Amino acid sequence: MKTTTTLILGMSTLLFLGLGSFDAPAADGEPFEAGMHIRAQLHSAPAELDFAADDGPDAAIEQAMEQMHRGGKAVRRALRKKQVDAALVAVSIAQQGVVEAKKLVPSAALELEGEARARLKADFRKRLIEVLEKWLQVEKLLIDGKMEQAATAMKEISVLEKSGHKEYEVED
Repeated sequence: MKTTTTLILGMSTLLFLGLGSFDAPAADGEPFEAGMHIRAQLHSAPAELDFAADDGPDAAIEQAMEQMHRGGKAVRRALRKKQVDAALVAVSIAQQGVVEAKKLVPSAALELEGEARARLKADFRKRLIEVLEKWLQVEKLLIDGKMEQAATAMKEISVLEKSGHKEYEVED
């Protein structure tokens, strides 16, 4: 029963985030999973991001950050409902958004040259590494059943997000 509940919670989260779909109902006697197919919308390379080439790198970064934001909202929702398995699925979605964003270079860096460009690129990536480390901390805390501490770590992610947005003059 616990496995079925876990599967249902995980799939519900994926459906809610638009990352899953029902292709066909499960046939009688088949396991529940037989009627479910996950649509992989977690992007594995920047080329797969849904933006026009002339939109520039900031559009891809914005899309990756939106994925992190959606995952974060789902984690907070799951934490309020004490649904650890759903929170873990959403954490993975947020982490994937961070990984995608850190592969990219903001257009502000492309406008600079030499040492200034290198510093901005390094700072951008290091900030995202720090955010990813916090997401990994949240994941560990959830696995250990420390939901209150995970919620606190989520607040720290929000602080990092706000400071990064302020530094790079991004509107929230």
